[in-house]
This record gives sequence, structure tokens and C-alpha cells, in this order.
Amino acid sequence: MTPAQTRTPPSQPPETRGARRARGGLARSVLFVLGLLTIGPLSLLALVFYNQAQASLTTLVTSQLSSLASLKELQMRQWINPLVNSLNGLAGTPALIQAVGGLTVSTDPQALRDQLRAELDRFVQNNPDYSAVLVVTADTGGIVEASANGQSMLGHTLADTPLLEEARFQAKFFPPEYDATMEAEAVTIMTAAPVIDPQRGTVAMLVGLVHDTTLLNIIAPTPGLGSTGYTYALTRSGYPIGAIIRPGFVKPTSEGIQRAIGEQRDGSGAYVAPDGQRVLGVYNWIPEYQLGLFVEQNAAEAYTPLTRTTWLFVLITLAAILLSAVAGIWFTRRLSTPLQLLTAGAAKLAGGDLSTRVTIRRDDEIGLLAEAFNRIGDQLDDLYQGLEAKVEVRTRQLLAAAEVSRAATSILATEPLLARVADLIRERFGYYHVSIFLLDESGEHAILREATGRVGAQLKEQGYSLPVGSQSIIGWASANKASRVTPDVRNDPFYLVTEQLPETRSEAAVPLRRGENIIGVLDVQSREVNAFSNPDVEALQILADQIAIAVENGQHFARQQRLLQLEDLVITLTRKVHQTFKLETILESAATELGRALGARRAVVRLNTKNPADTTPAKPAPENGETRPTNGSATV
Repeated sequence: MTPAQTRTPPSQPPETRGARRARGGLARSVLFVLGLLTIGPLSLLALVFYNQAQASLTTLVTSQLSSLASLKELQMRQWINPLVNSLNGLAGTPALIQAVGGLTVSTDPQALRDQLRAELDRFVQNNPDYSAVLVVTADTGGIVEASANGQSMLGHTLADTPLLEEARFQAKFFPPEYDATMEAEAVTIMTAAPVIDPQRGTVAMLVGLVHDTTLLNIIAPTPGLGSTGYTYALTRSGYPIGAIIRPGFVKPTSEGIQRAIGEQRDGSGAYVAPDGQRVLGVYNWIPEYQLGLFVEQNAAEAYTPLTRTTWLFVLITLAAILLSAVAGIWFTRRLSTPLQLLTAGAAKLAGGDLSTRVTIRRDDEIGLLAEAFNRIGDQLDDLYQGLEAKVEVRTRQLLAAAEVSRAATSILATEPLLARVADLIRERFGYYHVSIFLLDESGEHAILREATGRVGAQLKEQGYSLPVGSQSIIGWASANKASRVTPDVRNDPFYLVTEQLPETRSEAAVPLRRGENIIGVLDVQSREVNAFSNPDVEALQILADQIAIAVENGQHFARQQRLLQLEDLVITLTRKVHQTFKLETILESAATELGRALGARRAVVRLNTKNPADTTPAKPAPENGETRPTNGSATV
């Protein structure tokens, strides 16, 4: 609808006409739409802002938690490594090696035990992180001596303690674990170091029982996590470090615990903590210590700045909506007519009239919208025409494939079939030149069996062929059993220049495949550069496969026809032999039929007429034996 079609009667003043349009349904609709367009974008903006702010705040909090987790993991390593080294240093002292080694061979073991216990007590006093040190035999794992705090464990065995066998060769930190056999109500932290005698090897291991106080101090939260932030560590079995474990103890569980301990990986996210509150957490799995380290903060506290900002943004949004509504009422009359034009044009465009354009000459956004509408119409029109062209090309390819299929089923002779197929491909696809090569029986040469046009006829008369694997596109395709597409023959070293085809600019060679083998190559050439798209190559491969099947069927049919001819020949000869008893007639019939069937110009039959019992010299035979021309008149 144009502006002229919406014109009111001239008797009404312009003010009255404008007011009538404002009171109409379009004015109310535009005002309603403007309200929606105002509220919608602002609501979307608020949602996007909230999501972005939440994501940024989550990233910031998670980064802080992750940094804290990394710091605590580093502090653990800095505490554990000296702890292990100190025990290993004790195990390597000559006095301790001599005392431990002499327990089993000394005549006065009590003196050695007193000396060994004194060494262990001195070590515990100098290393307050250790609560006790045990001497464990290397062969049985039995505890034979201990410092003062570990005397109650004498006589026990640690043979079943995991990783104890590894301590025979190097100092180890045992992954913290709860062991009921240790008679403790908390997770046990142990280290071990081998006592190696220079002559006897490892004679025992020192096992150090470590206080968990220092580790808990490392794990404990630090300033910066807010009032709800906390950290904790769990063993691989899910027991917390520092917790009192008694009968009926329930292991903590959460999504973060499942990922860190169950899947043994690092990560972060929002999830429900073991106490039921939603938190932002970072979890690290420390494989060498078999510990899961968790740093978590209550999500409500973490998002407190976001909540305050959200309320402020809501107030701003409401004010903006109110202001936009007032401005929308003022602009309704000015927007009605161009919006009507755009609506009508959009309806026509949606109805399939791609030639629809609107004429709105304005310098504001409505004018830009009209220009954009017209550009969209132009693009849709171009796109539709392009799609029609592609559909036409694809339809032509499908029709060509169908015609080739019909030709393959209706033409059994190979030569007429190849001629028909080559002409069809050239006509339907519009290529410059089409040729079909078949491999010889040795598979070493690709022989031109059919080609289009006068040039193709000349090349066939010349017996044109190419060696398989030669420096040519056809040689490459036949050797590699794959298609080769040359967008520009001037840039392909495998392109073989043919003087009779000077206009070739691009070429595609597609193998004629039968299973894993190929029987030839379909070669097409075009006058255009980049003439072969992927769909074109796929269509050519389909045609090539149909040609291969048809050629094989034709060859099979020719062999069957030949067999039928030979069977007819045998039947004819048999019938004629039974019709006469004269040797000359039999030989004449055999020579005539064999010569005709084999396409020979002359047939010769030689007989040994001499009877073994007959001593009469045989009559000399003609120079070439019994001869029968194959033209139907012969003398025997």
C-alpha cells in the first residue's frame, strides 16, 4: 500500500486526518509494540547484564578461591618435603643403622634397644611435627622398637599398610588415611624411610607418626573468604583431616567431593555443600598425597555485590521504561504510516513476492530500516535465483545419471554404450571435452576407448593411451585409484598438454571403480577455471561407478554371446556329422564353420590317414593339409 492509497478526503483538514489515524487501531498497535520493544530490550539487557555480572563475579571469586587452594597446596608440599627428608636423615645416621642392624645379632639387644629408643626420642623432641617414630622390620613388617609415645604399638605389624613396600627403597609420605587398626579416632598421617645397611641392604624401615596440627593450620581458611568461607581436606576414602571418627560416622558428600575424589580431577563450580548450603567452590585433587583440597564460600555472600547492583539496575530500568512510554506516545503518529508500508511490504515478501520494495525517503532510523528492508529483498531475490540455478544444475546431474543408468541397462555392447555415455555427460553437464579410458588386460596402460567430438575421434584412431602412473592427471588417477581435480591446469604439474584441446582450463579425472579395483578413468575437461565443485565431483563419481558396472556387464554379455556362438557351432557340426558319413563332407563342414566362427580367412584340417596295420605308403597330402576357404566354396 502506497501513501496515495491511504490519502483521506481533501475536505478534511490535515490535523483531522492525523488525529483520526492516531485514534485508529494502528496507532494503538504501534504504541503497544513500542511499549513491548522498550520493555523487551530493557528486560533482555537487564538479563544479559545480570548474567554477565554474575559470570564475572563468579570468575573473580573462583579465581580467588583457586589462588588460595594453590597456595595451600604449595604450603603442604613445603611442609611435607622437609618432614620426609628429616626422617630419611635419621634413617641414614650410622648410629641408628648400627643399632637397628644389631638387634638381631647382638648378644645384648637390650643395650641396643635403649640406644635406639634414645635416638628416636631425641628425634621426636627436635621435630615437634612427629608424635612418634616406629622401627618396622623389612621382612615381616613387625614393630620392634618405638619412641616413647609409640611404645604401646610394640608387637603390632604394619605388613598390610599400603605403600609400605615402596618405603624399602626410598623415603615416602603415606597418603593420609583412616586406619582402625592404628587405634586412632582420626586420619593417620605417616612417613617412612628405609634403614639401609651397606652389607645387608634394607634391614628395617622407620615409620613416623605425624601430628595433624600443622596440616590443619595449613588447611584452615585465611582472611579474604568472608564470614562464610572455609577450607577442608578429604582422604581418598572420603574422611576429613582432623575430624573425630567414631562408630556411626557419616562421610561428607557433595558434587564437588564426587568430582574431586570420585573422578580424581580439579575443578570449580557452584554446588550444594555437605552442610546443605549452596556454595562457590574450588576443588583440587593432589595425586601424590591422595588428598582432595576444597575451598568454598557461601554463594549468597559471594553474590552480595551483585544483589545490590541488581536492585539499582531494576530502578533504572523502570525509570527508562516510563520515559520510553512517554516518548513512544509522542512518536506514534509519525511512525504509523511508514510502519504500515513496511508491514504491507513484509507481508508481500513473506507471501513470495520477492520484487516487493518500499519507498520511504527519510533520514532517520525508519529510512534506514526501509533501506535495509529493500536490501534484504534484493538479497533474497539473488539468493532465490542462485538456489534455482543450483537446483537446475543438480536436476541436470540427476537426469544425466538417470540417462546413463538407462543406457547401461539398454545398451549391452561396450563401444556404443561408452559413446552414448560420453555424449550424455558432455551435453548434460556442458563440458568442453569428455573421454573414457579403460585399462588393458595387464593393467599397465589406460587406453582411450571413447571421447567426444572430432578430437576424440582422431585420438581414438591414433590408439591414444597413457601408462598407469605416468606424469598425467589420468595416469595419477589410475595409479592412485582416486579422483584428481585440477582447478587450473596451468598450476598442475600433472597436466598433460593436448594440442587438439587448447581451450582446456580445468580438468577432473574420476576412477571407474569395481570394488577395490578400477577398470578405467572418466576424464572431463572444461573451458572455465574452477569448474568442478564438490557436488560436481560427487555426481561424476556416481556416473563413473555406473559406467564401470555397465562396462563389466557388457564384457560379461559379450563373453556369454561368444559362448553361445561356440555352443551353436558345436551343435551345427554335430548335426552335420550325423547327416553324412563322407569324410570329405565332414571336413568341409568343420573347416567352414570353424573359420566362420573364429573369423579366419582360411581353415586347414590335417589328418593322419595312415593305418598302423597298413604298410602301404600314404598318399602325399597337400602342402597345407586339407584346406577349406571360409567364404562358402571350398575344395577338400
